[in-house]
Amino acid sequence: MTSGFAKGDQRRLAFTITAGDMRAFAEASGDRSLIHTDTAFARANGFREPIVYGAQMFAELSQMLGTLLPGPRGVSLGWSIEFEQPLYAGEAAELAITVEHVSEAVGVLSCSFEIRRGTDRIAKGRTTSKLLKQAER
Repeated sequence: MTSGFAKGDQRRLAFTITAGDMRAFAEASGDRSLIHTDTAFARANGFREPIVYGAQMFAELSQMLGTLLPGPRGVSLGWSIEFEQPLYAGEAAELAITVEHVSEAVGVLSCSFEIRRGTDRIAKGRTTSKLLKQAER
């Protein structure tokens, strides 16, 4: 199977998570952690306002993996992420993912990614995905 990807290939996705997105996520997930929902609590703990849910950033990563790299033929084998700074509702961010290794023999892509707000890195991590065979029709 030929993946069509090479080491160094990169894709980017711009996104903004709104306060409405955060309220909808809290409702859908049941996660009402005060760091994400309560301004006074967030400020008392050194943040200027509630911070975006990490899982919402994972959702952006999921969109990237499922549509761009590796795309709709991929299935995730693993993700890791380290958060370095908070992201706040309404801030423009960009996710960049880079192919680090391609194993054509087993159809596996290893990638690194970063989430940035301008020049500030919000998070970094790694993904491993397997490319699945095309379905015969």
